[in-house]
Amino acid sequence: MPAGGEDHSPNFPSDGAAASVRPAPVIVAFGLKPERIVGVEGRIDAVPEPPTAEQAGLLVEALRSGIEAGGAVIAIVPDWFAAEGLQRLEMARALLDTDRVAIHVTPLGPLAATALTSLASSLAPRLPSAGLLASALPGLEEQLHYLTWLGSVTGLRHPAPNLGQHLSSFNPGSAFAVSSFPEPAVHRIQAGTPSVPLPEVIRPSGLVIAPRNGDEAWMTQVVNPALGSLPVLRLEPTPGGQSYWGTGKLVEGVICPVDADGLAAELMQAVDAWACRWCGELIGRSPCPMCGHRARPRRRPGPQQGART
Repeated sequence: MPAGGEDHSPNFPSDGAAASVRPAPVIVAFGLKPERIVGVEGRIDAVPEPPTAEQAGLLVEALRSGIEAGGAVIAIVPDWFAAEGLQRLEMARALLDTDRVAIHVTPLGPLAATALTSLASSLAPRLPSAGLLASALPGLEEQLHYLTWLGSVTGLRHPAPNLGQHLSSFNPGSAFAVSSFPEPAVHRIQAGTPSVPLPEVIRPSGLVIAPRNGDEAWMTQVVNPALGSLPVLRLEPTPGGQSYWGTGKLVEGVICPVDADGLAAELMQAVDAWACRWCGELIGRSPCPMCGHRARPRRRPGPQQGART
């Protein structure tokens, strides 16, 4: 289900210069519906349901198509996606006998993981290698702050509510919020207040929301002004949102950076990049996200000592 071939204008304004025209890694999102959040995404393929044994060949062909189109594939798999789906992805990579497929398992919820795929696709042509992009994904996860309004926490598993919050769910009109800042936690919402700790937004960002029978006004009229009145992008409910959050009354929200050029420049200034000793890919962490080889970069020679006599 390619998302990059469609003609969409950017959802958030992007003032950065266009990335150089070159093949960019194809992103494959498992269990997610791709969305154009940043506005400069490339090709994003989707595998919404776990592939069956009969579909293993199709998965191999999908990976081969991505490699041919972009030189590499980066698969983003939420940790709540069915285990057999990840196993068949790993099997497909093994059948291809390739080091051009990176698999990243993310702990993010449905909307935040969707934003991660959007960021990854937007950065793909702006970073010098697929290995560096795959290396940067854990750091990109930390740049995504999520907020979710919930009408009940009786079915919530991550993070787990305490007993008092469970009991409060049975009170009519009660509402809760899950915030990732400074760490994932459940909060009881007090009317008219954000009721959760909010991060300081230091780079161009937008507030992405995906309401499903929840209090959208709390997110847009209470929380957003406290964030500095960010541009708001409203999406349809995420396919996995109800199952993940354990209720049909929710509003997912995520604060997402939208300046792909600026973020790429930050990454390049901060990364300690080196060429993998096994596959030669330019990477920024060990093990290599492309081939799995565990090795740090070779130490640079120190200053030479004076000659002995």
